Amino acid sequence: MKLGVSTYSFWHFRGERLPVEKYVEKAYDLGFDGVEVLVDHVENYPESELKAARLQAFSMGLHIYSLSIHNNFVMPSAEGREKEVERVRDWLHKARALGADVMRIDSGRWRTVKSFDELMARGGEEPAIEGYGENDAIAWVEESVRKLLPTAEDLGIILGMENHWGISASAKNMVELFQNVSSPYFRAILDTGNFVHDTYEQIQMAAPYAALVHAKTYFGGGEWYSLDIDYDKIFSILRNAGFKGWVSLEYEGKEEYESGVRKSAELLRKAMLR
Repeated sequence: MKLGVSTYSFWHFRGERLPVEKYVEKAYDLGFDGVEVLVDHVENYPESELKAARLQAFSMGLHIYSLSIHNNFVMPSAEGREKEVERVRDWLHKARALGADVMRIDSGRWRTVKSFDELMARGGEEPAIEGYGENDAIAWVEESVRKLLPTAEDLGIILGMENHWGISASAKNMVELFQNVSSPYFRAILDTGNFVHDTYEQIQMAAPYAALVHAKTYFGGGEWYSLDIDYDKIFSILRNAGFKGWVSLEYEGKEEYESGVRKSAELLRKAMLR
């Protein structure tokens, strides 16, 4: 396994956003092997600047292994879902410019709870849109992923669906999708902090499908909540599942970024080596 860091670890949707080049420098200074780029840090970058960031990382001995985007396939409107598919397809090409091997996608959610802070207070749970249910949402996600797979395969980029609320908050739903689609280019991104209930059981269920792991830490208390995560147990589950890929730090604590990320790196490195 290799340890990388998400640019999200240095910015939690609050305050100044730095150029992506600055986050690459921070990753290098803190001794990480690679970088995952959050889409918010490259939203307005033309492909030429994405390629420049890729070259900068390479010159520092780093690899930009993942791009993490936001999307929503959970909507009754076929036209709305198609727009999301087109937007994700466009980002796949941009991920290729960055040199990413995997792109994080979401299943999406009902958005009946408008505020993300409120959603977090509810443990990520929200009611379905009236007249629809979970089976509808799973079908919409599967349909959308299948439309994206030819592009992903052509570019050689894995679509990594994260357990990021919505229907993907359930490992059972994720496994159903992976088995139904059955493609090496559609796999899981396991977030250790997003299975709020039955954390280890759900991680164990989804681990065989993992392409990437998001390792959450909460020094100084979490921005929205904190979990007491046993990383010895997490890495044991991953090893038993045959996982050998990138572990991407997503520091989500209130402690100052630099010290929180440094402590997180030390914690994860020790657990990875045990």
